[in-house]
Order: sequence, then structure tokens, then C-alpha cells
Amino acid sequence: MLVLTIAVTIVGSLFPTPDLFKSWWYLSLLVLNSICLLFITILHIPMILKRKGRNALIGVVVTHSGILILIAGIIYGGVSGFRHQVNLIEGEITVVPGLPFAIQLDELLIEEYRQEDFPRMQLDALPKKKQQARMTLLVNGKPWQSVVAEPGWPATVDGITLLPTVNETGLYYELILTEHRFNDREKILPVRPWDPPLITVGDRTLMAHARMRGETQVVEVFALVNDEPTSLGFIERQQPLKLEDHSLALRPFKQYMALQVYNRPQEPVLVLGSLLMLAGLIWHFYFRHREQRPQQGEKSRDA
Repeated sequence: MLVLTIAVTIVGSLFPTPDLFKSWWYLSLLVLNSICLLFITILHIPMILKRKGRNALIGVVVTHSGILILIAGIIYGGVSGFRHQVNLIEGEITVVPGLPFAIQLDELLIEEYRQEDFPRMQLDALPKKKQQARMTLLVNGKPWQSVVAEPGWPATVDGITLLPTVNETGLYYELILTEHRFNDREKILPVRPWDPPLITVGDRTLMAHARMRGETQVVEVFALVNDEPTSLGFIERQQPLKLEDHSLALRPFKQYMALQVYNRPQEPVLVLGSLLMLAGLIWHFYFRHREQRPQQGEKSRDA
């Protein structure tokens, strides 16, 4: 049972599978291991007392108790813990299922390294020089608390951690689709870079991509013909792109970022289990070594 659990854990760590360590069958393996360890400890108590004495028994019991508490902590974390990754857009409110508050990204401050600082490296391979998220947490629609978080410097509120993901930032924007043959009827098309940015205009499928053209941030529009992109032109803030009976205009750009939201309710339990296991091992080996010294002295006198 133990070998199977270790093998599953190693495979799950090397080839991450979503929610593997929260699955019912993995938690069931841990429960079965706990039951086996508990019964083994109980059954071996008389033998340990007879052969090694009370001190050795204390060390074994404390060590096994620490292991049982560790397993209990892992099960507790798997049942009650959670981890989400959400994308926050500047100025907008995001509701995360299970959280007692909503999150509003007030401002995302990003500072890039300059190419002259690292002339031999691609800047895309480097983390941002500065990536600071200023957020407001809302309860019942009203501001409750303001927090600031950066990669490596998360914000923690009521045991819930908010951690920006390194370099997962970009521009979110919306396009205004105007249908001229229907009295200039307008439709808002949100373009989310973390999803396939495909747009349906009439009977055509288009793709939009934000890029720099000179000093200006623009959106380039492509038509997909036989799965091959063909550029149709650019959209700027004051310059819509006309497409036969339609036109596409651009709303202001907004920054977005990815945010890790998680809790670890099992941490105190894991710390307690680790301390007990360490204390039990130290106790066991100390008294084992102490009890062996008189035996060695008696052997030398007999010789």
C-alpha cells in the first residue's frame, strides 16, 4: 500500500494532473495507509516493550503519531483547501467561487527592463522589473480592504493568499462591431488574450492581435482562410477598420494579469506532524545509542 502511494505521488509530481492530490481515490490511499500504520503500531507495542524497553516505545509511538498527523493534514488540505487561477482586468471586479470577497484590480504597475541592461538576452525571457498589483477586496459590493501584491510577495487575507503570476500580463481590449445595414447597430466584442481571440463578422471568422506599430498600440485584424491568417488591416483608437457592411472600432486598452488564489489550512497540522516525527526519531536514536553503551561495556569486561 505504501509503495503504491509513493509511486502515485512521484508520478503525479513529475507529470502534474489537475486535482490529482484532491481526488477521492488518492485521499482513500492515504486513509488506508493511516489505518495500516495505526494497526501496525498497536500490534507491535508489546514486542517493542519486551525487546527494547519503554524509551524505545515512546520514540516509535511519537514518530508514528507524527506520520499519522502529517497524513491527516494532507487529507484535510485536500478536502478543504483550494487553488484557483483567475485573470484580473484593470478597473473590473472578478468573483472567484468560494471566496468570501470579490477582487477588483485597481491598478497594475509594470516596469520592464531595458534592452541595454541585458544586451545578450531576450527581454521576454526575463521577469518584469516591477509587477505590482493594487487591489480592492469587496464584500456585498462595498470596499472592504485594500491590498498590494507582487510575484514573490503575496497578500494574505483571512488565510487566503493572493499571488500574482510571474510575467502573465498583457492587454485586454474590446472592439465595437457596427453593422451598417442594420441602422448602425453596435455590438461589443471582448477580446481576451488568454482565450482564442476569434471574432465572427458576418459569415467570416476573424482574429485580432494587439501589437505595437511604431510608437502606437494598435490591433491587427486577420481573416482565417483555410486556417491561414491574412491581414485585413489595423485598428487604432480614432481609426476604425471598415469591412464591407461592418466596421470595427477600438475601445481603450486595459492591462490584465493572472492571479493565483489559494489557501493552505493544513499548514499548522503539517508543522505539528513534522515536529512530532522529528522529536520521535531523535528520542528513539538517543535512547537506543544510550542503551547500547552499557551492553558494550559488559561485553568488554567479560572479554
